[in-house]
Amino acid sequence: MTNFSNTSLSPVENERVEPYSYTERIISIFLLCISIVGLLGNGTVIYLLGFRIKRSPFTTYILNLAVADFGFLLFGSLLCILMLIYKMPEIIFDIVNIPATFMYVTSQLLLTAISIDRCVSILFPIWYRCHRPTHWSTTVCALIWVLTCLPPGISAILYILKDFAIGSGILYYPLIVSSFLCLPLVTVSTAILLFKVSCKSQQPQRRRLLTIILLTLLFFLIFAFPLSAINTIYYFYSPKYAILQIYGAICTYLNSFVNPVIYYMIGRKKKAQQKEILKVILQRAFKEEEEDGEEGTTTTQTEL
Repeated sequence: MTNFSNTSLSPVENERVEPYSYTERIISIFLLCISIVGLLGNGTVIYLLGFRIKRSPFTTYILNLAVADFGFLLFGSLLCILMLIYKMPEIIFDIVNIPATFMYVTSQLLLTAISIDRCVSILFPIWYRCHRPTHWSTTVCALIWVLTCLPPGISAILYILKDFAIGSGILYYPLIVSSFLCLPLVTVSTAILLFKVSCKSQQPQRRRLLTIILLTLLFFLIFAFPLSAINTIYYFYSPKYAILQIYGAICTYLNSFVNPVIYYMIGRKKKAQQKEILKVILQRAFKEEEEDGEEGTTTTQTEL
């Protein structure tokens, strides 16, 4: 997550409480509105997939993705509220930014895992159906959470030990890794999925799930590419361009906000006579897996 304040304060300047500019406050209000809507959307997905709908390998990925996005928006909304109150010292910003960065990178890695897993299922359907480990998605999600938890944990320890410079610098490493790892892998996977979908007719029950995956990855690329470029520029050149910071902040919030909207738009019926409950919409969005499981002899299993 990017701090779009023009002035960076030293950790020792804790007494400074100057207000943010009018423009920064407007941006904070805008991002706070996005965060609130995103928290409601991702919270609904977490509740339904966690307690109301039977989970499958694919929805295990979706549940963990919703948790990561919810966590990012939660800390992001806290940051926006603080920015509306007073001018934050650098140490206060970093304390909120550490878990937010952890959640954002986790979200990127989960989307990368989803894209790769889906490509494998399409390119090698027989191997995928017969040899894929039963608890593979759960294992991958757990591994991602552990790996992304290490840099923020180390950074927090260094902050406690008063090593502010190193602690703040560690936050950039997972962002740079995600820029050079996640973005290329998702780009290649998305291209493969688009090529396969356009060249091969899909079973009707699989089209909705593929549409969800492709839209999710497409929006990821739209929001992640400029943000990755901004993070790389800041890491290697450390410029103080406020417009880049603002644009990067908006991209991070929108990237965590958009996924529940995709699930809802694809899962709902266009000509529904009455309002459908969200549980039914979400079940329809991921119904392809269940149908594939029942039709194992005629369709490729769509579990991730």
